[in-house]
Amino acid sequence: MNKSHRNIETIQKQVKITINNLLVENGYSLVKEESFSDNFSLLLQWINQKRNHAIQLIWDIREQWFDLGEFNQINELNYIESTNIDLYPFSSTGILFRKKYNEKYIAKIKMKIKQKLRTTPMIN
Repeated sequence: MNKSHRNIETIQKQVKITINNLLVENGYSLVKEESFSDNFSLLLQWINQKRNHAIQLIWDIREQWFDLGEFNQINELNYIESTNIDLYPFSSTGILFRKKYNEKYIAKIKMKIKQKLRTTPMIN
């Protein structure tokens, strides 16, 4: 395994752990984790039954973006049908080799999720 591939796996793990911790603290559970194209793309989906809400994060290293989306349902989640929250383009060179660059993207994603959680109502 070459260095760039290891770096991709490292940032994917960092993103997953950080975002998962935030969402679990807010009542979500990770229900889907899927890698595509030799681990160059990662799909993560979390659901919260009390909010009837799902959050999805797709990271595509080849297309060079993070896509944060949501669903106002928790069943039959088709990743291409999510409502977009935000799209984060990135430089693959930056994200692969600079820890500070990676931390910046994780912080941006966390901030956007926190904003979304404040505006997503609970169901009665």
